[in-house]
Amino acid sequence: MRQIEAKFSFFKAGQGSFYGGRICQHDTGKVFTIVYDCGTTRFIKGNNQSLNNEIDIFKYPPHYFPHNNEIDLLFISHLDYDHVSGLKRLLKEFNVKNIILPYIEKKDRQFFLVSVSGDDNPDNSLSIVDYISFIESPDQFILQNSESKEVKIFFVKSNGKTNIEYKDYDNENQSESIYPRGTPAENEEYTNQRSVSVYENNLQFFIEKYWEFTTYAKSVNQKAITKLHDCLRKTLNKNSSKDLTFEDLKEIVTDNRKEAHDCYTNCIGDINSHGLILLHGPIRFEHLCGRVYSSCEFNHASNDFNHRHFHDDYHFRKRNLNMLGTLLFGDSSINPNNNPIDFPMAFKDKLVNVHIVQVPHHGSSENWDFDAFKNLKIGDSFSRWDNQVIAVCNFGYGNTYGHPSHKVLNDLRSTIFMNTQFSRLNIKYSIIHYRP
Repeated sequence: MRQIEAKFSFFKAGQGSFYGGRICQHDTGKVFTIVYDCGTTRFIKGNNQSLNNEIDIFKYPPHYFPHNNEIDLLFISHLDYDHVSGLKRLLKEFNVKNIILPYIEKKDRQFFLVSVSGDDNPDNSLSIVDYISFIESPDQFILQNSESKEVKIFFVKSNGKTNIEYKDYDNENQSESIYPRGTPAENEEYTNQRSVSVYENNLQFFIEKYWEFTTYAKSVNQKAITKLHDCLRKTLNKNSSKDLTFEDLKEIVTDNRKEAHDCYTNCIGDINSHGLILLHGPIRFEHLCGRVYSSCEFNHASNDFNHRHFHDDYHFRKRNLNMLGTLLFGDSSINPNNNPIDFPMAFKDKLVNVHIVQVPHHGSSENWDFDAFKNLKIGDSFSRWDNQVIAVCNFGYGNTYGHPSHKVLNDLRSTIFMNTQFSRLNIKYSIIHYRP
């Protein structure tokens, strides 16, 4: 028998995203730490400090965990500033073992420079100089700033295929407690780099046979890149026959940041429709007790939507579930008119066992479609049970982007949790496995 305790939280990141938690095996004493995104943007005064406080709480939890200065898996959904501004602090203060990112060619990823807004940050966030370095070469930035000399970097390529097959857990030759599964890919940018691996779009990680992490990478929207490029070129008064260089973009975010960010804002719904989606959760369990509860500083209301306090308990026994999953969308899109995700069947088949889902792109209407959401059949295996799928919308009160939209609030009114700089959602599991 193996008993596992786990806790995950959607932390108070405001207009950004910071999700993470720990999985503890009682019989071995092993603890595995997981993070998905860590960033925010300075859309209002004090928002960055909210994220720094949450990183402190994550690093020094009220209940003792051994090895709380380690991160076993750090997933980055995409390269926008508001999802990576806390990355340098994590690299400096934690022993990060594995980092997983979507692979984006340099000619495309350079345009995400203009996602940064406001002045350079005097605290532990990425400065504009740091961010330029990260965009120019994510792997070198990670290796140069990591306290761990053994950090491994995994890039996932979006190949546009819909017939993806996942290898699933290793049933025979498992030599480590946590290990990757997938198909290595060729890539000229990272040839012969010992710490860097590139995978086809079927990368998974497993903790033995008890916890699954399955990724899917959605490609960037080339039309949106072109639209952003043209807007920036006009801002710089560049010759229309020449493409902007990385030096041009460095210049514009240094000297014309407001104008550049205005271009980015005008394209934000389209430009952010890509990214690394993560589905994770316990698998192959016989007995699971869970609790979902919120930590809120204040009660807030948005028009006719009342902020809901969550305190839900659930209990599964001998249901033979393949997974009890959490689905993390990042800033990707499910809007049919905006570069939507087209999940392969192997990924889509897993969605019926999802009980927590992150709303795409802070609840933006441009990345949302309720019919498309329902067609994903998220949580369908719970349809005859009392347990309800919870939708988490992470955004910052006071943002000027209109996040979340009234449509998202109305569509998800019975199940949405507002994850802001004032509110955190926590998920706890107690799991028993009898199988070897």
